[in-house]
Amino acid sequence: MPLPWNTRQAVARPRQQHGVRWASPLAAAVAVGALLLVSLPPSSADPTVPGSDWGPRGSMVSDTSATVTWDNTDNAAESTVPRGNEQQLPHTAGKTYDDVDQRLRDSATRAFGPGNGLGGLSMSVSQTRNLQNQSVTISFTGADPAAGSNGASTSYLQVFQCWGKPGTDNKPDPAATEPDPSTCQFGATGLDGDISSTAHQRSLLNDPLVRGGDWEAQDPSSPTMNLPAPFLAITGEQTRITDGFNLSEYRNPFFSRTSTNEFSRFMSSEQGAGSRTFEVQSGAEASGMGCGYRPDAPSVAKCWLVAVPRTAAMDAILPAGPLAPSLWAMRLQVPLHFQDVAAVCPTDQAATLSVGSEALSAAMKSWIPAVCDTKKFTLGFSPLADLQARTQLQQPDTLAFITRPAAGDINALYVPTALAGVVIAMTIDNACTAAFTQYTLADCGYQDKAEWEADKARSAGLVRDLKLNARLLAKLLTQSYVQHTAPASAIEAPFTKPGTTAYGQPMTYSIQNDPEFRALNPKGLGSSGNLSPPVVEGLRSDAASAVWDWLLNDKDSRAFLNGCPDPSGMTINPFYSTRTYSECQEKATELDQQAARKVAETKTPDGFTYARQTYPSEGAAYPQAYWAQKQAVMAGDGSIAEPALTVGDQYSRVQDMAAAAQNTVRAQPASTTSWCADCSPPAYKSVARQGYGSRSVLSITDAASAAKFQLPTAQLCNVSGSQCIGATTSSLQAAAGQFEPTGTPGAMRPASVPDYTTAYPLTLPIYGVVNLASVSQSQAATFAQLFSYISTEGQKTGFRSGMLPPGYAPLTPALLQLAAAGIQTLQGIQGPQQAAAATTDLMPMESVSGENVVPAVLAPAVPAAAAAEVVPAAAPAAAPAAAAAVPSRTAATSSAWPQYTLVIGLVAAVASAAAAPLLARGRRR
Repeated sequence: MPLPWNTRQAVARPRQQHGVRWASPLAAAVAVGALLLVSLPPSSADPTVPGSDWGPRGSMVSDTSATVTWDNTDNAAESTVPRGNEQQLPHTAGKTYDDVDQRLRDSATRAFGPGNGLGGLSMSVSQTRNLQNQSVTISFTGADPAAGSNGASTSYLQVFQCWGKPGTDNKPDPAATEPDPSTCQFGATGLDGDISSTAHQRSLLNDPLVRGGDWEAQDPSSPTMNLPAPFLAITGEQTRITDGFNLSEYRNPFFSRTSTNEFSRFMSSEQGAGSRTFEVQSGAEASGMGCGYRPDAPSVAKCWLVAVPRTAAMDAILPAGPLAPSLWAMRLQVPLHFQDVAAVCPTDQAATLSVGSEALSAAMKSWIPAVCDTKKFTLGFSPLADLQARTQLQQPDTLAFITRPAAGDINALYVPTALAGVVIAMTIDNACTAAFTQYTLADCGYQDKAEWEADKARSAGLVRDLKLNARLLAKLLTQSYVQHTAPASAIEAPFTKPGTTAYGQPMTYSIQNDPEFRALNPKGLGSSGNLSPPVVEGLRSDAASAVWDWLLNDKDSRAFLNGCPDPSGMTINPFYSTRTYSECQEKATELDQQAARKVAETKTPDGFTYARQTYPSEGAAYPQAYWAQKQAVMAGDGSIAEPALTVGDQYSRVQDMAAAAQNTVRAQPASTTSWCADCSPPAYKSVARQGYGSRSVLSITDAASAAKFQLPTAQLCNVSGSQCIGATTSSLQAAAGQFEPTGTPGAMRPASVPDYTTAYPLTLPIYGVVNLASVSQSQAATFAQLFSYISTEGQKTGFRSGMLPPGYAPLTPALLQLAAAGIQTLQGIQGPQQAAAATTDLMPMESVSGENVVPAVLAPAVPAAAAAEVVPAAAPAAAPAAAAAVPSRTAATSSAWPQYTLVIGLVAAVASAAAAPLLARGRRR
């Protein structure tokens, strides 16, 4: 039952208990410890809702944006913060805005009021409703830059998230119209913060308004008020550190610098403006705030975004943190309305399970509540490794969502459900636009200052126009640049020494120094950054298979993997080479001698056995050769003080594509190379998140996860760069029009020869697949209802529950026709279509992010009505006739990736995502 201090709106509706019947051993197994998904009535599905503008630049427009001003002009009631005695300040024994030091008020009014010559401070938040763990864009204008002695702006905002306001019992007050500073996640210092600065802490440093209030009463012995504001978690637990100047928030059990989403110093430009993406966190990421209703934990449906504007002049008057009452009085505030995190469908009907591709997780999270409400049956979805999802089709009444044909001799029906994409996402600070110098002009490719200023205005400080071809991605995935050969050193691996000619062509230092990269990206990147290999998942997925299909179908990329040089002479790291030289036989002898010498003269780890690579890999989604390591550090007594550091530590794998996207938005490299001697036991831990101005993280993720976090994504190009295409609604639909037969009727695949003019090459079709040999009449009718919803209301792009989230493309008219045919087939089923195939042993399940794992709940269906008329998609694309959605005999196919050897515990699979990124440390060999 819901805990009594959970709040969603004013009153939480009653929830019913459920009887659950599991339809198969698979369903029972996956259900262990799993969470049941929320079932809410979906908002009215409006086909005009923004969200279809997702794409390579990362930004989107929603229909729930909000703008607030510092002087409250046109502010909504809940965003109004009076600048007078109407504003009572919490924890001050009744003091108001008028009690704030006059100098501080005057300084704030001059910098942010309407008379500052710029119209006054105005802040916009790009989305305020239907929120989950995602990014929103925060933009501001009209702040007086208040130039300092060096001429640079000194105005900045401190931005953070708060859960609300407690009542007298410390539980959330559902009637509160403003947040309380004690509920705010601030003080661990953000990526732009400095823990030594009291302005970036929860410090109340000498704020006179604290005198006489309840915060002072908690520590009256502090004569200088050098104490932090307490943090009151949604659970009612209060955290406070009272040991003088040492205000380290790393001991806060609810948030740390690794997990916090706060901005400590969001600087204004010289024009008084700024724009950043802000990671909104639900209770799954920030348990201390509990944003997003859930029945099994303290939570709230509405949280708050707070921004406290400051200047250097204000800091000179009061250098405390923004939670100090005198500075809190200057805040802007915007309510944030969250989707429910987890609950149960209001039905006591029986339950079953759907499984499938992680690429469909975002869509299923949106669709399930609407299906539960409108179709009057409940539904769940558990993302599994694609190979395992295909295998589960051997079980009776199983519905699997997959992107490639099912293995085995089964009578499968393929119903198109979504168009997804695999993307290279990025968080890269544009070093070129940080400051204009003559070096910048030359290194970054600008013609003049006007072009530099235009790029700065367009990019908002981030690189948004990255272009990659298949060979460049192959170089990044194979540690083929000097910068990427860690943990090897030039002593252990002499061929990695910068500039050495002992092995032929010197190894290229970084991708920014690669002539091929510079030709594709001549402006706006420069040579000073460090684009590391992309963060990738450890899960064996069809998405990874699609990436390797693209690389191997490209003749130049394939030649590089086989050991052939690129036009500038660069060759692959020999430990990742096939050394077949198929495309450069005339140079094969010389190249192989050089590769053999590089391998022979490298001090490889004990136990390492060299073998030439094969692609696709037989061992991993993204192969990783453990060819080098940093030697263990020995203590004086001969014991190991620090163990050896391996390639798997340097470039760890994350759990899935959603985790890869989260690492990217947090600028968190997937590297566990930070030695923690004080940990128990001592161990290598994740490296620190990168700070603003020096962020440079790439990842391979799905387009929906990238869109959710508003991550820019790379355009994919032919080798010359004359044709490039990014992932958008139209480019995914264009790719669908060029899908090729797989040999399995009803199942299609991306074109082997990409059309870079209109069609995105890493487009994935996702099918709902039913084994007609083992499906009952009732389940077939239920599946038909589900597909009927997915192919109609579920194809309308938007942010609301029940809609198709940004990052997917609606099905084309041709695919919708196939879906309608599949629905008709299911509606006509009277029972299994043939003798069921022999049941095989279930494979160990490789689950993806636990927060997405939901036990399926499917009620016996009522007879399905005829499929509703389908609204044609905006950009029609004809599909080949061979894709008919008819029952088919599936030929045996080999998966690109063998079964993952690690069996992930089911309870762990359903746990909420940890605040720090979950890294899968590779095996040593």
